[in-house]
Amino acid sequence: MSITEILGKRAFSAILMIVVFFVLPSPGFCETRTIKDMAGRSVTLTGVVERIVTTFKPATLSVFALGLQGKIVGIDSSAQHDRLFKAMLPTVSDLPGVGTKSRGINFETVVSLSPDLVILYAQKDGIELAKRLAVMKIPSIIILPESFVSVKTSLQIIAQATGATERAAEINRVMDDTLKLVEKRINQLSPDDRKTGYFVSPRGLFSTATGNMLQDDIFSRAGVVNVAHDLQGYFQDVSPEQFVAWNPDLLILSQHLHQQVVKRLNNPALKQVTAVAKKNVYRFPCDLAPWDFPSPLAVLGTLWLAHKSYPELFQDVDVNREIDNFHRHLFAKTLSEMHGNLNDQVY
Repeated sequence: MSITEILGKRAFSAILMIVVFFVLPSPGFCETRTIKDMAGRSVTLTGVVERIVTTFKPATLSVFALGLQGKIVGIDSSAQHDRLFKAMLPTVSDLPGVGTKSRGINFETVVSLSPDLVILYAQKDGIELAKRLAVMKIPSIIILPESFVSVKTSLQIIAQATGATERAAEINRVMDDTLKLVEKRINQLSPDDRKTGYFVSPRGLFSTATGNMLQDDIFSRAGVVNVAHDLQGYFQDVSPEQFVAWNPDLLILSQHLHQQVVKRLNNPALKQVTAVAKKNVYRFPCDLAPWDFPSPLAVLGTLWLAHKSYPELFQDVDVNREIDNFHRHLFAKTLSEMHGNLNDQVY
């Protein structure tokens, strides 16, 4: 066979490959798929999702973690000036705000953006919004990230809808690696050696996280017993007398707790509480995005709390490097590169 014939065949093969590449759909490109969301709804999508609207922060964090921020055409208004999002997408403040979960979503704005996918919350009017969108033939999925398991489930559902399943699997692996690092050390503790902790919610000193909340899961995995574990529901108010009676070893404050509330810890009546007396009081990191929030970043909250509670078990771990590496995996930038700080000191 001549060189000309060989080159001719190779050229034909190359052209055929180009034709196949551009003509044949990639996996999931035009594939119709039916997804069951976290409200138990069956949602059918066809084709590539190119236009995404997020309606609350956990959804936005998940989309950014999956590397899909370039497909967001509308965003929960509270995220428009978020430092983490701006560090990854400087134009995020230019995206149309669609409202917030707490104050309400502007349905007309969402529809006007012609989204291929809207990611909604399960609480408040989320399900009703999904029904209204269905009438308009706009697909939506509902997620409910309230624990590490449900954070992973939320990521998986979004990934199935958008074709980012490999990326979701990678995030889950990084989350698991961090949790295993903590678990390996915390398992060395006996039940009697575990410290008790109290989470101060953004609402005030005498408002705390119940056993149904992500903060309780973080505490447990970090080897800390949440004194309010037996309470149910969302943040619950407790009396000052109950707070003193619980006498926690650690006091963990929400990053969003007002400084005026923190000053109440100077009240002499609270000095009898072990955490206050020993100054084992910390703000939950970080100033870019809170780690006690339903997102993959919550595993860093577990690592941070375990290290603060039992530093002797983590002498072989460079926690700051673990934190930077985790951010690099999720966002392609370290916490340092995004100018983030733990901001965890109170005293």
